[in-house]
Amino acid sequence: MISTHTPPETIFTELAGCYPRTVAAFSQMEGGQRALEAVLGLERRWIELNSSSLISKPFKYVPTGRQLPQCPTEHHYDVIIAGGSLGLVAGAALARRGLKVMVFDRDRVGAAHREWNISRRELAALSNWGIFSPQELAQAIATEYSQGVISFDPTGTGGESCPLFLEGVLDVALDAQAVLDLARRRFVTAGGTILERRTFKHLHMARSGTVASVFEVEGPAGREFYRTRLAIDTMGSVSPIAMGLNSGLPFDGVCPTAGTVVEGLEADSATGEVLMSVAGVQGGRQLIWEGFPGRNGQTTVYLFYYDRTGRNEARKQGLLDLFEQYFALLPSYKQLRPGGRHVRPVYGYIPAKHGRSGKTSARGLLCLGDSAAGQSPLTFCGFGSFVRHVGRVSALVAYALKHDLLEEPHLRRISPHQANLRVAWVFSRLMQPWSSTDPACVNRLMNVFCGALYDLGPDTTVRFLQDRYTFREYLRIMLTTARRHPEVVPLMVRVLGPLGLLEWLSDMAAFATDDIVRGFQARIGQRWLKAERWAARVSPGLRLRLAAMRTLWRALE
Repeated sequence: MISTHTPPETIFTELAGCYPRTVAAFSQMEGGQRALEAVLGLERRWIELNSSSLISKPFKYVPTGRQLPQCPTEHHYDVIIAGGSLGLVAGAALARRGLKVMVFDRDRVGAAHREWNISRRELAALSNWGIFSPQELAQAIATEYSQGVISFDPTGTGGESCPLFLEGVLDVALDAQAVLDLARRRFVTAGGTILERRTFKHLHMARSGTVASVFEVEGPAGREFYRTRLAIDTMGSVSPIAMGLNSGLPFDGVCPTAGTVVEGLEADSATGEVLMSVAGVQGGRQLIWEGFPGRNGQTTVYLFYYDRTGRNEARKQGLLDLFEQYFALLPSYKQLRPGGRHVRPVYGYIPAKHGRSGKTSARGLLCLGDSAAGQSPLTFCGFGSFVRHVGRVSALVAYALKHDLLEEPHLRRISPHQANLRVAWVFSRLMQPWSSTDPACVNRLMNVFCGALYDLGPDTTVRFLQDRYTFREYLRIMLTTARRHPEVVPLMVRVLGPLGLLEWLSDMAAFATDDIVRGFQARIGQRWLKAERWAARVSPGLRLRLAAMRTLWRALE
């Protein structure tokens, strides 16, 4: 007997007509159907959260005189972290300090969605702060390449390519899942609580009185409520908390990113490609490639572009469209050998510029990671930025909880934002095409910029790409670029516009002021620490401020 039952439609059959290359590649991956569903889900959330009608009130202030939703005593925590990727690492750092911490996620807590590259210098922060041991981190290293390269296509630029060869920039490929598995073990051993399959719904916050909040989540059995003294948001660039905190997106620029971990790619296992273009502007976008050697001959490849955020742009920033481009254009970047295959996808919406009015904290609330858009808008080393600050953030959070310093001005000091990143957004803006008739416009300027970094030497270049540059170094970079290419000054005026230019000058002034105070702290040395000890006795809030400034500057040394 022949069955007339029609098999249920899968996401593969649903999308095959519009995205044939993407469906073909994902269908060959282990778990590819679920992975493609996750990509589509993230794309839809990105579009929906850009819609003003859906940026409702992810957190609700409870009016004075009214109580927060009731929770059982066992649901009370010092810290609750929403988001179980990098949030799990932060949770491990906090739990080891004796705090009662819970981490929840809509899926599995500790599941890797992207690969992580970092330098050994930056990675050492995790062991320096005692979060993991050097031996544990060594076991999580997938591979390490000997040099990195930045190169832009010279075709049509009227000049030559000026590649930069680097040491110590994103040259350590970590097994992201191994790091998260390690963090999960450390977190649970320290007494941390993990809740999975919990979808965030609301954060109820006390407007006055004792600082406290209640997370409302949807669990397997329905609505659940959990009370915390401090709420930490690590739900990433599509976090409804970060969006609600800013009445919209917490960042002004974004890098839609698609790629795969590939086996059998014709790539040099000793070289990582940090930023690479192989063509001019395509479809109004300057596409950029990244390729990092991984474990057992694998290569992690990303394709992305710099763009602005906004409701009108969101529908044009689909990850499925970008994946289709990725699979179509991959041969123009690297060839796949016979028998090669795509192992798993890597993707996301990565913040490329923090909003000028972007907020990363509120009363009893702190945003970290992509939720805070705290990384470089050029190389968007979000993992490196997180690692650089997670130790100091955990120490300062523990101090703030001990002394009830949980108001917004206190938590703002703990936020890992660096003054030097306030000016870096200009570079990402200039990576967005500004001419509809000159497809080589971005590549031309980037080759000039690479030439300026080459003139300034490898130390300045590495510090710039690791977000550790000083105001003096930034000024030298800008002046050297202008000397090489005088047209860059009127170009910036035209691209940024009057308001953008004023914003950049204001950010420059803030960066310069911070650098002056940083230099003063370096000169007085131990006297700053004595001032902290004195402040601890008379004003814990002042001590928090001084310690936050010192540890932030130390992280950039």
